[in-house]
Amino acid sequence: MKKITIFLFLIFCFFSFYKISFPQDKLKEIFSKPLELQNENFRNFSRPPENLGNYSPLPYPYANINVSVDTFPQNEPSVKFNAKYPNRVVAAWRDFRTGVTPAVRRIGYSYSTDGGITWSVSKLIPIEPNHPTSSDPVVVSDTSGNFYVATISITSSGELDIVVFKSTDGGVNFPLAYFAQGGNPNAEDKEWMVCDLTKGSSPYKNTLYISWTRFVNGNIPNIFMTKSTNSGVNWSTPVQISTTSNVQGSCPCISPNGDINVVWVRYTVTDFVINFSKSTNGGANFTTPIAIAQGTAPNIPISSSGITFPSIACDISGGPRNGWLYTTFCDSRNGDPDIFLTRSTNGGINWSAPLRINNDSIGNSKLQCWSWIAVNDSGKIAILYYDSRNTFNNSIVEAWLARSTDGGQTFVNEKISSVPSPTGEPNADVRYGDYINVDYRGNRVAPVWTDMRSGAYNQEIYSANIDLSVGINQISKNVPDKFELMQNYPNPFNPSTTIKFAMKESGFANLKVYDILGKEIATLVNDKLQVGIYETQFPNKSTNLTSGVYFYRLAVNNNIISTRAMILEK
Repeated sequence: MKKITIFLFLIFCFFSFYKISFPQDKLKEIFSKPLELQNENFRNFSRPPENLGNYSPLPYPYANINVSVDTFPQNEPSVKFNAKYPNRVVAAWRDFRTGVTPAVRRIGYSYSTDGGITWSVSKLIPIEPNHPTSSDPVVVSDTSGNFYVATISITSSGELDIVVFKSTDGGVNFPLAYFAQGGNPNAEDKEWMVCDLTKGSSPYKNTLYISWTRFVNGNIPNIFMTKSTNSGVNWSTPVQISTTSNVQGSCPCISPNGDINVVWVRYTVTDFVINFSKSTNGGANFTTPIAIAQGTAPNIPISSSGITFPSIACDISGGPRNGWLYTTFCDSRNGDPDIFLTRSTNGGINWSAPLRINNDSIGNSKLQCWSWIAVNDSGKIAILYYDSRNTFNNSIVEAWLARSTDGGQTFVNEKISSVPSPTGEPNADVRYGDYINVDYRGNRVAPVWTDMRSGAYNQEIYSANIDLSVGINQISKNVPDKFELMQNYPNPFNPSTTIKFAMKESGFANLKVYDILGKEIATLVNDKLQVGIYETQFPNKSTNLTSGVYFYRLAVNNNIISTRAMILEK
């Protein structure tokens, strides 16, 4: 009995040390100075490339694309579809092709003219004369078709400023550079930029906003925001958002009415807290921050800082969930790092209980981290994250994508990287990074992640060709007399049948199939459609169905139009 008591006491001491001491160490690292200045103080060694061992990959559905294609390291990518020309996409990243030892931080980029299927030969954004090196790129677009890349740019004397580069030719060149914020004694870090692309009542259309962490006199970090109302040329006096120290990794998004929503992470001695604040007057001031989620601080072995940032997105589709806010983050409340989502349906006043997104076994010691979220123009959600569930070591990861079509209530998780990636670093200045990124437009998802499948510390920026178009065809653009769900043909059917429906006005169409007991069998259509007549097939993919009666129902903008029956005979 005495031996058992001593054993239990030792276990208690171990976990108490892990929970309390680990975050305290991270507090010293993360909040003592900007991440961009932290190098060999984090690591004074280079981890050798990991052996993938007897890796047995799961099937993956999407072709992978090497976007950067360079033998030197690239990491911390960002990506954005063009708001005016949706087939144009720009990806940018931190690039070390001009120097690894010593490290020379530059911004590399590439553009696509076919929605992310093929990419241009990557190159570097020109140096801004007062800032010979740059890091932490963030890509956005405005409705005029301009691309912007916000950066943490470093002066020759080591000061960290925010500089924004601009392209007026669809991301082919970035010849323009604008100073946004900075100057001694402030050190700017981990900025994120967003543009007001709302179609409704926002008075701030096309305003650019940047939130970031400012280290005043080299310490005491706080979250600030600045904005530009003239396409990036001039930037406003910063407004402080956070009210407590120990903060990092902010992310903004815009509501349909122009409200600005910002989330960031705050570490306490034992916990990892996601804070939220908003502005209803174009960033003039912000509400008192509130905690929208709180859990155990995660240990992220692939991140030099050990940190993982939250990401927020808003549904601005004009659909049934217009204005809903979604925040994804990582914590270790279940004993290992998992991905979670919390949502608000009332502008950030209340938030749902966190929903675990990754669908592997709970508490299996596997790593999920670096989640980033995007909501498309139909209100569908995509979350990109790293996952080690199929590997034998948490420093070997794969890119996974979680998708939701029901407002974040349920998710489908898919592995999208075809080969697992080690996460080694050639030296402490060329870290694996701290984030990856995703954008979502129409039926196309553009993920970008750091990948070292080539080995030898050759970090590359990879993407995947993801087209989520369903088997639906518009067979007429004429304006029908009414909304109508037509009888399927043939009926009875085997193996498939055609279902037609008419859209008198544009709106969100939802076409679902149910069995005789009312159980949902399939969602055939869940998208914003224009006026016209459409058809789709059922089953539209391989489905193991038995003979019997099935029902299909059409709803437009949440209003049920009609329900019909069909018969499968085998």
